[in-house]
Amino acid sequence: MYSTFQRFAMQAKNQHSNLIPVWLFAQFELTRLFFTKRGLFLVASLAIVWFFILDFLIYESVQLLRDPLLRDQISSWFGEVQLDYLLQWPYSELAVYWIISVFIFPFIAILISSDQIASDIKRGTVRFLLLRSTRSQLLLGRFLGKTLIVTILIFLSILATFLMGINRDATQIVNSIPQLILILFNLILLCLPYIALMSLLNAHFQSSKISLLIAFIIVPVISSLIGYIATYIEPADYLLYALPGVQLTDTLQLADFQLSSLLIPLIQTIGYLFLTQQVLVRKSL
Repeated sequence: MYSTFQRFAMQAKNQHSNLIPVWLFAQFELTRLFFTKRGLFLVASLAIVWFFILDFLIYESVQLLRDPLLRDQISSWFGEVQLDYLLQWPYSELAVYWIISVFIFPFIAILISSDQIASDIKRGTVRFLLLRSTRSQLLLGRFLGKTLIVTILIFLSILATFLMGINRDATQIVNSIPQLILILFNLILLCLPYIALMSLLNAHFQSSKISLLIAFIIVPVISSLIGYIATYIEPADYLLYALPGVQLTDTLQLADFQLSSLLIPLIQTIGYLFLTQQVLVRKSL
């Protein structure tokens, strides 16, 4: 009995110690973004971009939606693309934010996660990092760090939008909480495959610039090529599920949590991380 308990305690201790390097790598990513000149410059640039989005796009759009005639016209158009439910949200600011952020945050996730392990491999510092950790711990730690960064950026941007709504009408705070949680959860989930894909590209090409080039140019070209082939060979359409963003339209039309829209990005993320781990295991670092 005692030996069984001792063995269980040792396993729990080992599992805990295995998580320490993962968290340290994640902390390093947070420090590199928020406590270095280069990272703060990137944060400031994103803050300026979101200031203009909030001030010009979201604020002005909400002012237009207050016109009953224009609201009815938009409602009829939304009915065709199944976005009419957005007009029922207590805060129109969150509805406009949702439409914009679904397309913007995947690009932000790619930019933020463009250099996870590429620079370490190029400089040779990855050998030093692997002295006290495994390749899997390095991969998961950097992925977790980038995910936390993107989560923080999403939270700050949605908080600013929420405060805009409160400033206009403070009586709808409680009623808008479900939409706030819906947006936050789905945006994080939407960005996960993009972060994992950049992990895979970093590990394979060992260059953040090439990884960005492939993510921004080659992946959309492949997606368009698959779509063209699918017009002649219908089963080819299933190949799109290997690329992130295939559920983008469904996510945009999401009025509630749905299992199908949750599983696709999760499976893609796990698949990309598994492939990255296989590449790192076989690669000489």
